Amino acid sequence: MELQRFFDHWTLKEHPFQAEEARDDGVYNRMLEDAITHPDFSKIYGDPSNPNTTVVFGEKGSGKTAMRLMIQRKVEEFNRNRTSGMTYLVCYDDLNPTLDKLARSVKTEDVIKTLEAVRLSDHQDAILSLAVTKFLENVLSPTTKAEGKKLKKTLRKMSFQKRMDLATLALLYDQPSGAQSSSRWKSIIRMLKVGTSWNRVTHGAMTVTLGILGIIGGIGWKFIDSESWEAMGAAGAGGAGFLFVGGWWLIRSWKRGSLARRLVKEIRVVSNSVKSLKNRLWDLKEESLKAEPLPKKGDQDNRYALTSRFTDIIHEAGYSSMIVLVDRMDEPMIVNGEADKMKLILWPMMNNKFLQQNNIGIKMLLPIEISQMLSGESSDFRRQARLDKQNVVNPLKWTGITLYDLCNWRFNNCQSGEKVRLEDLFDDETSQSDLIDALEQMHQPRDAFKFLYAIIAEHCNNTSSDEESFKISRSTLDFVRRSQKERLVELYRGTGTA
Repeated sequence: MELQRFFDHWTLKEHPFQAEEARDDGVYNRMLEDAITHPDFSKIYGDPSNPNTTVVFGEKGSGKTAMRLMIQRKVEEFNRNRTSGMTYLVCYDDLNPTLDKLARSVKTEDVIKTLEAVRLSDHQDAILSLAVTKFLENVLSPTTKAEGKKLKKTLRKMSFQKRMDLATLALLYDQPSGAQSSSRWKSIIRMLKVGTSWNRVTHGAMTVTLGILGIIGGIGWKFIDSESWEAMGAAGAGGAGFLFVGGWWLIRSWKRGSLARRLVKEIRVVSNSVKSLKNRLWDLKEESLKAEPLPKKGDQDNRYALTSRFTDIIHEAGYSSMIVLVDRMDEPMIVNGEADKMKLILWPMMNNKFLQQNNIGIKMLLPIEISQMLSGESSDFRRQARLDKQNVVNPLKWTGITLYDLCNWRFNNCQSGEKVRLEDLFDDETSQSDLIDALEQMHQPRDAFKFLYAIIAEHCNNTSSDEESFKISRSTLDFVRRSQKERLVELYRGTGTA
């Protein structure tokens, strides 16, 4: 029997169980607002106005990414129609760019050396870069002109210190797409009114002008027959001014170049060149920069200070809290799902001070292997991580009933006609409890979907196109259940494929 004929009989618009990745799951993403989710979701999501840190450990396919998507949608709903008390969301779920930049910074192609070089400050820098870039995108490229105008007006009304803080965050962490970096920086300092008139161009132009004045005066002094006090004065003033202003320019240039090199060396996971950073530093007053907590070698406290200043700034824009979603730590190319490599990335973040920052909730959705490795760590490490304070869900476990509810919800949302229940696909020998028992043995959503996908395929493959047999037999259910259980056993032993 053709699959489409089976679908037509049950008025299915699409396959309910085809998707295996939540981010590519059309059914889930289309119906996300009403989606069935894990019973622990409310504990994980918490109160967005006062977010808590949560650490979730789950098997591959247990629904961690689906939860991330659900949290994103819930935060969007929470923020909708609000002008204050909103929650700012940062998704830290793609480490490939971060690790690539780190490898270039530490100048190694060795995977282990790159991962061993990961510090907590690198994670802090990466998260700040995502947060600052997103915020500035909202300011400079708003959804509507009215929204952008209102936000810019709010930022201009901030105290000078907060405007300077935002300019510093943009200097260090803004990563605009395309070739708009220079023009965007000019727009930022112009909007915030924190730039200095005595910048690189102005200072350089003054130096050149004085040099030209000295040369012209010198030429006049040499070639005019009678003594010209004007020429002598011009030559003297121009020459002295050139030496003083030019010397000052060299000192300022050296200081900014030195600071730029230090910052580029220290902020290893953000793409900043010494040249571009040096040019931007010229646009800010030196005395104002001295009041900023610029990152120093091996320093985390200044990152905490910068994060705190960022949350103070977004508070002015109506955000009272921030949620950071940490997901897909097993997916970077150089990690490739290996637990020992994930450990090198994640262990620096297992720090109670980092996880318990004011008005910031860190939602860590981690592979189950990390939980097993944490149990073998020293008491000193566990005291530093203080997982007892982090609202831990370990493991993210699904029962047969919760899997049945999830699969039945998907099945119903793919039907265009009269709604029937999932067990109606099966013959009279198969009860709802039989189906729940079979799903219980699949343990998690991804394998439950594979199980039901395989059942439908098996039925269609063994049914003639002439037959009017649209009910799946108990024998087909049992056969596919056995084969899927064997697959899972081999997978858990490490001898099978997903």
